[in-house]
Amino acid sequence: MPKNIKRSIAVFFTLTLTVVLSACSMLQFNKSAENILNKTADTAKSIKNTDFISTNVSEIVNGEQTHKVDSKISGSIIFEPFTLKTISETKSQSTTQKSELYVKDNVIYTKSFEQNSWIKNSNDNVMSQFQNLKNIAYSEKIFEFYKKLAKDFKVTEENGNYVLTYSGSGEQFKELMVEIVNSASGSQQVDTNTFNDVNFKNVSIRYVITKKFIPVDIETTMDLEIKNNIGSAMKLTQKTSYTNVNKVSDISLPDDVKNATELKTD
Repeated sequence: MPKNIKRSIAVFFTLTLTVVLSACSMLQFNKSAENILNKTADTAKSIKNTDFISTNVSEIVNGEQTHKVDSKISGSIIFEPFTLKTISETKSQSTTQKSELYVKDNVIYTKSFEQNSWIKNSNDNVMSQFQNLKNIAYSEKIFEFYKKLAKDFKVTEENGNYVLTYSGSGEQFKELMVEIVNSASGSQQVDTNTFNDVNFKNVSIRYVITKKFIPVDIETTMDLEIKNNIGSAMKLTQKTSYTNVNKVSDISLPDDVKNATELKTD
């Protein structure tokens, strides 16, 4: 599988998870975090398409060395029939990688800026990984995890929107990581034992949702420590912003994408 496809899968799975926090309703109700989350859980399937921008920053500390990776991905997604467009950029140390990707009519089109030419891939195994990604938007298990935290969320209003904030720590976040990875990986399955060596020192979540329960932006920060490895830690920050929710009618392929070269697979 081309590296730019792998990067797109790795970055993209973090994006669609947060779509579960969207909905469309003007009904009046008790403005508690539990009620807001329950309402969004009931109506999440009304999200059919959206534009998005997501920024992701990871800082890995090992002793006196720090390795930082910044990535930004923007694009559009239509869930049925599954159609996707992304432009991504990843910076690591002195290296910058850029790529574009389209998924349309069960064909994947990719172009890295280093190659400057489009290739297409209709391999069912590769395509199935992208098909799994759309399921994250409706993952009952992931949303149930957030509902378990409802009593610990604080609710405020800002610029006419609901703002839900959470800060906590503990082993329970293993459960969330398992569901995220399993929802995105397709055939590769993990369990909580995978994260036995990880200490979730602090997890902060901030959701901004309109009064119609449409997501504005969602930011999650995790401070992690590696157990039995003094001086090893990781900080992950991801922020996703949404626009044009349920207003993306089509994602068209440019002419140069249509002329992509077929990737030969065994």
